[in-house]
This record gives sequence, structure tokens and C-alpha cells, in this order.
Amino acid sequence: MSSPKLLESIRLIDGQLPLLDLHQRRVDRSRRTHYPKAPAFRLNAITEDLPLPATGEYKLRLIYGAELDSWEIQPYTIRPVGSLQVVHADDLCYGRKYADRSAINGLFNRRGTCDDIIIVQRSHLTDASYANLALFDGNHWYTPAWPLLRGTRRELLIKNKVLRPSVIRLRDIPHFHSIRLINSMMEWEDSPTVRTEAVRGL
Repeated sequence: MSSPKLLESIRLIDGQLPLLDLHQRRVDRSRRTHYPKAPAFRLNAITEDLPLPATGEYKLRLIYGAELDSWEIQPYTIRPVGSLQVVHADDLCYGRKYADRSAINGLFNRRGTCDDIIIVQRSHLTDASYANLALFDGNHWYTPAWPLLRGTRRELLIKNKVLRPSVIRLRDIPHFHSIRLINSMMEWEDSPTVRTEAVRGL
């Protein structure tokens, strides 16, 4: 069985790639799992050779395996999120950022009239469809200790002590005031925030 293709989505803002070192760490973890004998895959060297726009905000998408397969640049705007649907997916495995997102897209299609989803595994919160979760209790921000995928923005916010990893169960949601969706493409203060009253399926 061939190893899966991997994906890295990197924020490009006015010609800069601000979280590149954290993306490199994730790429290294993924390649140790699926391509342990492949040559080094250095993001700074790869991106230096790409004709990246010098102004504006974009998503740089890299598809790779043992080496770079393809890349594309997409203009990026933050998608508003005002409601979340709980979906259960005990068997979903997405511990690496795979190019094949069909399983997550299938869960997203179960959102009903909501804007996005909260993926729950064995009664524990993990992630939204495209972002990690942060929950506010009125005093502190917490993030699920066991996300599907360890996002780069999440890692930075934990390092800076903005977020506290914690075991968060589905039944705990009413104890929080709001839920914020975070990923590498969005600054913390710009990330969509949803009141917990707008979570469906509790």
C-alpha cells in the first residue's frame, strides 16, 4: 500500500510566511511517519523558489510526499461562522494533515443548517472541520487536549500561554461562554467566535 499524500496550508501575508517554523515541525513529524527514508523537505528552500505575491493575503497549499508534488496560491478571506453542529466520528483518524479530506468533508456535509461542525470522538471534543477549537469560560481560554490535528496556530497559542490544553467532554460545553475556531490562516483576534447557545446536537 502506497503512502498517502500530505497537505500543508501556509498563510502568506504581504510576502511573509509567519509560522513557517511550526509548519516545518509538522511536516517533519508527518514525513517521519510516512516517508522516513526520503530526503529532507525544507519549506524555506521550497518557498524561496516559488513566485509568491509580495502584497495581499493568501493561502499557500503544498501537496507533498517524498518530495513536492504540487502547489497553488489562493486568495484568503475568513469565512463567518455563527453556529456549530455536533457530529460524532469515533473511527475518524486524521493525525497527520492528509491531502485526502473526504472523511472530514463527509462530516461537514452533516452540518444541516449550521455553518460548521464540532467533531466529537468518544464523547470528547476534537476539532471543527478546518480549525482547532478554543473555549472560553469567562476567565480563561482552553483547547481540547486531544485534537484530531495539532495545528500550528494552536501550538503557538499554547506556547504563549493564551490557551490551556484540557480534556473537554461534550457535556462540558454548556459550562463555557463561547467557542473560537483557530487555524494558521487567522490571527487569534480575527478568528470566528460562536456563542455556545449556537451549538446544536448537545
